[in-house]
Amino acid sequence: MANHDRVSERYYGEINSEDSHEATRTRIHWMCREATGKRILDVGCSQGITSILLAREGFRVTGIDLEEESIRYAQGELAKESRPVRNNVDFRMLDITQWKVRTIFDTVLLGEVLEHFAHPEKLLIQIYRLLQENGTLVVTVPYGYHPFYDHKQTFYAGSLAMCLMPYFEVLKLEVHHKYLCCVARKRPSTQLHMSPALDQLLEWMELDHVHFAEVEQNHLRVMKQRKKALDSAVEQVKRLRRQESGEG
Repeated sequence: MANHDRVSERYYGEINSEDSHEATRTRIHWMCREATGKRILDVGCSQGITSILLAREGFRVTGIDLEEESIRYAQGELAKESRPVRNNVDFRMLDITQWKVRTIFDTVLLGEVLEHFAHPEKLLIQIYRLLQENGTLVVTVPYGYHPFYDHKQTFYAGSLAMCLMPYFEVLKLEVHHKYLCCVARKRPSTQLHMSPALDQLLEWMELDHVHFAEVEQNHLRVMKQRKKALDSAVEQVKRLRRQESGEG
């Protein structure tokens, strides 16, 4: 079953809620701001909005995705752009783990991709090969548990950083609209058995503490609202029953 990630439609507010629209725009704009250099690889580009936004700013972008429908949509959106923008983007349907290209990129974008991999190292090794020396990796993943059928990983600050650590130096970890957002730099060489320093662990633990506390508070608030609504419904049912029995 395909994912059918309709990110461009969510970006423009054509589908889903206002909250989803805002979260999508915030996340995509954040990724665009973190891109460095001129040559960008947008892995899992979906309907192509991030690639097109960067191309409007003069970046040369290659957007790749596994889904034919998504690439076709992206190409249709690109066709609406001016010629300079069209010349800056190349959309392709392919599997990055099997891509043999020798092109080197300044930045690789991974927007909601890693959580779909049971073995993310297979993807990260390939990205490491495709990045230039000191190249930038920009990653976003759902923060914590997200019940989507094709999500094979659940990421918190520490688990994402540890996943990237053998190949990339983590420079920034933030949470925006329930998404974990990371910027990392390519290491001079891979270090498969590397362990984080104590200050790094404490920093990641503090980030998780703050945002998981927020998740719990929101959960309790929703539970209270639901209990209040349920109690009100129960009282209404009781009144109706009393009226029907002539007791009201």
